[in-house]
Amino acid sequence: MMSQLLTRARRSHGLRLAPLLTCALLVSACGELTQANPTLNRYGAINIAAQGGTNASVPANATVIFFEAFTAAVPNSALQRTDECRFAAFDTTVTLTRGANKAGDNVNLAFGTQSVVLPYQASLLRYANPFDSPFTYASGDAAVVNIPGAAGVYPASSISVLLAEPIVPGAIALPAAGAPLVVTWNATTDATTAVILSLRYANPASGTFGNEQIFCALADDGRHELPGNALGPFLAAPGGTRSLRLTRWRTREALLDPSTVLHIATSVDSTIRIP
Repeated sequence: MMSQLLTRARRSHGLRLAPLLTCALLVSACGELTQANPTLNRYGAINIAAQGGTNASVPANATVIFFEAFTAAVPNSALQRTDECRFAAFDTTVTLTRGANKAGDNVNLAFGTQSVVLPYQASLLRYANPFDSPFTYASGDAAVVNIPGAAGVYPASSISVLLAEPIVPGAIALPAAGAPLVVTWNATTDATTAVILSLRYANPASGTFGNEQIFCALADDGRHELPGNALGPFLAAPGGTRSLRLTRWRTREALLDPSTVLHIATSVDSTIRIP
């Protein structure tokens, strides 16, 4: 089934990995929280993104935005119970998350015995910590985010989520032509987590950087096989252009009233080079 999906998607290169809050995940992991309405709905979106780390210290950054829309697809990690993959272009362009509304002066994020103040950044209409000064959390910590709110804009509210645990890829062995590529990682037993796999490489093989990927949304079960008939361009690519990124993510959401939702996403990723 997966090889068929990859074959059908081979000519479509429109998808690129984007922040979780934009719901650029595979469709099965997203849902419409509210149906289209004649009036605007209010959304609060919190994203806590980490890289690498150990169980005792995971470096992370947080952003919070508020916006209005008639309807929006909301990512839900608990819905990712099947594995789905497709080919996609890989774009290294860095995009900044921007909001639309202000819901108080500062947002407070608490976890473990720590607390972080996320000040409002007027130029981007968002709340965030300085990205050159990430905070650190420990595996097993839960984050509690408190929104001060603003009258007529967004209500005072709070939401919590268990922060994503570090994801550790297993050793990668390059397969022979036609054989599958086996990818492993340290699975969790938590049904609310899911995993994103991004296998990146140069295509054509004369390229000097990774510009294409096999992009998969997976259940967090610790193992996935990419079919051999999809690996031709990857195996032909120069070793310096090949890499694997795994991302573990978890979400929660709260419907504050029939037209107001507060959503939180936590993720942690790990990248390895493949010679």
